[in-house]
Amino acid sequence: MSAARKEFWESKDPAGWNEEEKQVLLGQSPWARQGFARMEEEKHTAPPARNSREPVPVPDTRPGVPPGGVPSIPIGEPMPPPPPKPGGQPVQFRVLARWETAKPVRLAGAPEIPELAGQFYVIRLRGLPLMPPPDPNAAMLQAIEAGSRLERAGKPAIACAHLFKGSGKLSNDVLLFFSRAANPITNADKVVTLESRFSVFHLSIKFPLKEMIYQGDLAL
Repeated sequence: MSAARKEFWESKDPAGWNEEEKQVLLGQSPWARQGFARMEEEKHTAPPARNSREPVPVPDTRPGVPPGGVPSIPIGEPMPPPPPKPGGQPVQFRVLARWETAKPVRLAGAPEIPELAGQFYVIRLRGLPLMPPPDPNAAMLQAIEAGSRLERAGKPAIACAHLFKGSGKLSNDVLLFFSRAANPITNADKVVTLESRFSVFHLSIKFPLKEMIYQGDLAL
């Protein structure tokens, strides 16, 4: 039986990684996985009417619209389309989640991150259903920060401590910060799942830790 093929980051020095390999590591690797932010249709159901002659108004639940319907930072994807008709496919958006603090991601040339990253795991999200500029998306960003966590079997979840939005060419990106201090992630955890619920959307992406080893160490 032939030996399992080694990935280039296991067999090559970082100085020898070509541009194509760097892009693979940044977009399709154990540290960069794609998932879907899916609309949970039941959250679009209007509350029951008080009586047959006085229906309860249906709140505006579009991303970026706070209670009261007033649009509320530049992050950048288009508004999601209306909820699907019964029997149709659910509305979903492809999202990339990447561990920006992982050593191989840094070596592949990922954008700079704030200095306080040494105290946190930092995950970049790209492709969220956000309003295009000039809308600031303030309400949506607050919901993403409040509704995001790292989950492990048998241990308390690590809640998102801070959220930073990108700027310039990276204005569509969001950085989520999770504390390393209290209960750090170890190989024994086996799988870490990023769970994020915001507005009417749910994003869930699993990261098998045995695949996130670089030069013999867990790289997060």
